[in-house]
Amino acid sequence: MNSDDKKTEKVIYATPEEETSGSQKTISLKGAQLLARGLRAEGITVLFGYPGGANLEIFDVLPQFGIRCVRTEHEQGAVHAAQGFARVTGQPGVCLATSGPGATNLVTGIADAMSDSTPLVCITGNVPSHLLGKNAFQEVDIVAITTPVTKSAKLVKNARDIPSIVSSAFDVARGPRPGPVLIDIPKDVQQQRVDVVDAPDYTTQKPITTARPTLDAATLADCAALINQSKRVVIYAGGGISAAEASNDLLALAEKLQSPVTTTLMGLGCFPPDHPLYLGPLGMHGSLAANTAVNEADLVLALGVRFDDRVTGNIREFIREGKIIHVDIDRTELNKNKTVDIALCADVKQFMTALCEGVGNVQRTEWLGYVAELQGEALFPIKPSETLSPQYAIRLLSEMTDGRAIVSMGVGQHQMWAMQHYNSARPRAFLSSSGFGTMGYGLPAAIGAKVACPNELVIDIDGDGSFNMTVQELATCFRAGIGVKVVIINNQWLGMVRQWQDMIYDKHRANSSMAYDEVAPSKDAIYPDFVTIAKGYGIDALRVTSKDDLESAYKAMLAEPDKPFVLDVIVEREENVYPMIPAGGSYRDILLGPPDQTDAKFSLGDSI
Repeated sequence: MNSDDKKTEKVIYATPEEETSGSQKTISLKGAQLLARGLRAEGITVLFGYPGGANLEIFDVLPQFGIRCVRTEHEQGAVHAAQGFARVTGQPGVCLATSGPGATNLVTGIADAMSDSTPLVCITGNVPSHLLGKNAFQEVDIVAITTPVTKSAKLVKNARDIPSIVSSAFDVARGPRPGPVLIDIPKDVQQQRVDVVDAPDYTTQKPITTARPTLDAATLADCAALINQSKRVVIYAGGGISAAEASNDLLALAEKLQSPVTTTLMGLGCFPPDHPLYLGPLGMHGSLAANTAVNEADLVLALGVRFDDRVTGNIREFIREGKIIHVDIDRTELNKNKTVDIALCADVKQFMTALCEGVGNVQRTEWLGYVAELQGEALFPIKPSETLSPQYAIRLLSEMTDGRAIVSMGVGQHQMWAMQHYNSARPRAFLSSSGFGTMGYGLPAAIGAKVACPNELVIDIDGDGSFNMTVQELATCFRAGIGVKVVIINNQWLGMVRQWQDMIYDKHRANSSMAYDEVAPSKDAIYPDFVTIAKGYGIDALRVTSKDDLESAYKAMLAEPDKPFVLDVIVEREENVYPMIPAGGSYRDILLGPPDQTDAKFSLGDSI
């Protein structure tokens, strides 16, 4: 311990009333206690973490401040759980890890949160200050590592700075564009004592103080004029709609403009899936209607989106003829991936509210008739089959839950089928690692969502490959009594990898099988045996292999809403995800089914 650690610094954090009354009462708190007190002042009563030598001071004091720690089985589980918590609440999720490998195990989730604009406050312990830079046991410069993938990453050098650093971290994480923040606290700083004013009142959460951009009236008028003269308008809506709590405003704007709406993966749930103006999601595996309409419109309103490559494909061909109005809270996203006609840095909620008042009622009957033809009877038709298809499995789950469950997922084919066939009927209820594509996200994100919303039905729609990456978090469900339901869409493959290998690499399925293959004791063997694994963790589980048995299996899973359950759904092994726009292609290249042998739409230069 440094000699400085033995001192108690006189640092007073008084309210104006205390300063004028002269009735200040001070107490001596450790840095760890200051951290916990700061978390409570931000409204935090639960966080996700894993203990280790460099953060035990923090773990030791959390109960004193009424903060519950949900201990996960791996730090990656903790950060994904914090993400799930944040995605459903809109408030920062908090995770806590030790130094070295504990800290670096958070990095994937931090980068994921940065990509999807998820508010997080990630706290790591570190070795004592005098050992920093000495290659001490479990020492790492986590601030340097995470700086490129956080909005802010800070090393705390003195306990007296903790209150202001914590307050700033939450402000930065919350907005205007949310994202992850990291606070790294050496162990001696956690132990250092500071005199502070007695404990604050935790009954109300501090309001968000971050300034948001002012809506530019002249640009708004230009937008209204352009809309009024356009005949084929489409709204392209993304995660910024949910972040701004603007789903109702989007509905009002679409109906006022009589404009069809398409959403990104991050935007699912922000527009009613059964609304006649809804085109479904767009992009590589989006609907034919959405991809065609957005590219044949004469005006596209891009609201809270970033023109991601999985949406645009060939960026030069995307919305090649139409004009574009792009509105986003983050100025750096404007004209970054796609040059647009009007770029407006603004809160999309304020923009849509003002726009509704500024535009006229323009009839777009011919355009809506054309779009209705594109929509057909179903945006994503399911082919008749006697066998258990993954599309049918997810569609039935959607129908049985009325699209009202909070659903999370891993990454791969099952994620795209969930995008297509789970009709999420409310915002902040479709939790997907969208920009970063992190396998293993589904189960821990569902845990975080269920902790945040204990009375809601939370379902992890997972793939066998993704689920296998974080299956150990079933122990978290069991120990903490977290009633997450898991539906495994099990095709015995790393399915999206296998699909691309078939299309690009002449069916050379290198290392993409999850099954026993040639060494299987029988051709029907299922590997891994998730039912046995789940029961080993104390979780009830079933396997279903027949289409006729699926509904009753779902009923068994849903019978006790607060109990965790794993349902292993064995689906058709060779099913692929369609529609599909080949990487680097345009909407004109869309494949509605398997390409024939002469259709040269793929090359070895294409990337997953």
